[in-house]
Amino acid sequence: MNTQAILDQLLLVVLNISFWNGRKGLSVSDLAASGVDVDKLPQGTVATLESKQIIPPDTVKLFASLKREAIALCLNNGIRFGWEGYAIPRENAAELLTELKSVKERFEASKANFLSLYQQEINEWISSHPVKQVPSVRSLVQSASYIHDAICFNFAALDVKVPAGISDNGLDEEVSSLFGLLCQDIRVTAARTHEYYFADREEITRKTLRPIKSMRSKLAGLLFLDPSVAGMVTIIDDTLNNLPKYGAITGDDLAMVAGLLQKQLATMGRGTDKPDVYVKPVPETVPPIIIPDDIGTVAPIAWDF
Repeated sequence: MNTQAILDQLLLVVLNISFWNGRKGLSVSDLAASGVDVDKLPQGTVATLESKQIIPPDTVKLFASLKREAIALCLNNGIRFGWEGYAIPRENAAELLTELKSVKERFEASKANFLSLYQQEINEWISSHPVKQVPSVRSLVQSASYIHDAICFNFAALDVKVPAGISDNGLDEEVSSLFGLLCQDIRVTAARTHEYYFADREEITRKTLRPIKSMRSKLAGLLFLDPSVAGMVTIIDDTLNNLPKYGAITGDDLAMVAGLLQKQLATMGRGTDKPDVYVKPVPETVPPIIIPDDIGTVAPIAWDF
């Protein structure tokens, strides 16, 4: 299949999500205002420190959580394509865009809540300092208009076409890499699923099959990337259809599902003699997507000085 034939079956969904992280560049005057004798600091200290946290990270963590949710929605349906872009099967795009719109609405509600409290919190915090420190303290604070512009959630769905008359356009390489990226995504997801939910287990519930069903759905939407994708979908279907319809999954049935993860999905696109080397991620560096119950409310501002 040529490049344009594949692109005709995809939409490029681009995310543009940013949020203020509560950090501000550290200057010599900031240190001096805090009582630090800057003349006694080692040369280059300020440049090394670079920035300071103006507010605790928890204050804006909701925006980061919503960004992770949007990225996860795109990855569940497609594959990374370029910078902040995702190749999404055209047949899945409408549902994905509806879900992204819902996330955007929650993001905008959280932003409005955050900004509605921001100026009041700033004024109360500034007034709590001695009068002589007020100018220095006020200089540390970003304006509400600056933060309004720094916090945004936008997305767009685009058709991608091979430009006429330009042979060296880079699209051939990008498109030809999509199948490899799909295989890599499936391998990593399968390895994680086995590590977290199957290893050393004597039984699992049917809910544990959800990651496998998600992988199956992703593969089914991208059948046109390579003939082997359809074969993998068939293997998944055969395995799941042979499981009991109710109750816990144990014994030979559990071994069959674990084998699907380890021997087929975790080696997709590679020979079974060369499985991926998977390292279990550290929770602090690869946080799960957790959607709080009070998703529309941002934590109160607490100033860190």
